[in-house]
Amino acid sequence: MPDIGFNDNVVVGKRIFHVQTATNKAKGVVRCEIFEKGRLITAQTFHYERRKSEQAHTAEDHVKNFVKDVHQATIDEIHFLFKVADRINKAPNVNALLKLGTLFLKHNLISDAIRTFKKVLEIDPKCNRALILLASTYTKLNRNDEAINLLNRVVKSGYNYADVFNQLALAYSNKHNHVKALNYYQEALRINPNYGEAQYNTAVTYLESILTQKESSYLPPPSIRIDRARQLLRKVKNSNPLFTDEQYLAVEQSIDRSEFEEAIRLLVNLRERLFPQDTSSLISTSFYLKFMYDGVNLTEREIKQYEQELKEAIKVRPEYADLWNSLGVVHLIQCRNLFLQALNEFDRALEINPSYEKAMKNKKLVENDGKEFLILLRAILK
Repeated sequence: MPDIGFNDNVVVGKRIFHVQTATNKAKGVVRCEIFEKGRLITAQTFHYERRKSEQAHTAEDHVKNFVKDVHQATIDEIHFLFKVADRINKAPNVNALLKLGTLFLKHNLISDAIRTFKKVLEIDPKCNRALILLASTYTKLNRNDEAINLLNRVVKSGYNYADVFNQLALAYSNKHNHVKALNYYQEALRINPNYGEAQYNTAVTYLESILTQKESSYLPPPSIRIDRARQLLRKVKNSNPLFTDEQYLAVEQSIDRSEFEEAIRLLVNLRERLFPQDTSSLISTSFYLKFMYDGVNLTEREIKQYEQELKEAIKVRPEYADLWNSLGVVHLIQCRNLFLQALNEFDRALEINPSYEKAMKNKKLVENDGKEFLILLRAILK
């Protein structure tokens, strides 16, 4: 079966995005890429089910439909994102802008994310969440001094959480200030000893420091730094199922050979895959924006999809309160939709028999409750 692919341009205002989706039959995956002005913005890989069938065309149709669905869903998400952005910007509020900026980051639309987080800070200059997200974005761009200034504002406000110190440490590590970076990583791990990303980043910084500060009165001897890096990587390996035996072994072997540059390269390349942006949070974020700003077009299929995604995420992260809260909201929306369906059915009963008093009474009750459900949902999501 030959590889299957789709290509489309997506026009949003004066901007043109190119979406390219294709199979790699050798690996059994579908890769969807988004480009703007010839630059790859983001790429996602999806595994598809390989069906054994006596009829080759049946299997090919199955894969083709899967590729087409992935491709169209990506196009729809781009349109949705900018339509919602336009609506939010006409009446901006902090909560919606934070969620919008997070989705821009998901798609690697960095300049859009920066504009959005800055807009939050225009409304609320002390919004720590916006300061942290903007700092994280600056760190990605290697604008480390700007990131550090923002994060210091957060720390001075008393918002002393492990992720803030991890971000501060990463910015200092990018500046090759390994002593400060390690101090901040240690603070993050003091607050949360099981913080896998901080453990991983600390290990990388220990190895980086051997290349740039082999002899230092402020750091332990290189042999101790190597031992500490190994210990931390072993902890990450034991706690993070995404860190495969093969990946871990490759890093260990590089360290064994004192090929620290290679070990660092492997670890840096793996970082985003081992510690991806919180998918569970993104499901809730996307659902919130869809309901609040495009609720009229929220189809039953989309609601079912969100419900399934949340249930799958809960299997992986049952301790995430946000997931259970979002699932509760989805079920409330399903209840409201059933009320609206019941309203249509009572209308049909009255079309058949206009003098049917019971149907008339039921219709009035459902109309009132349906309005209350919408008010309730909007109050919950605000």
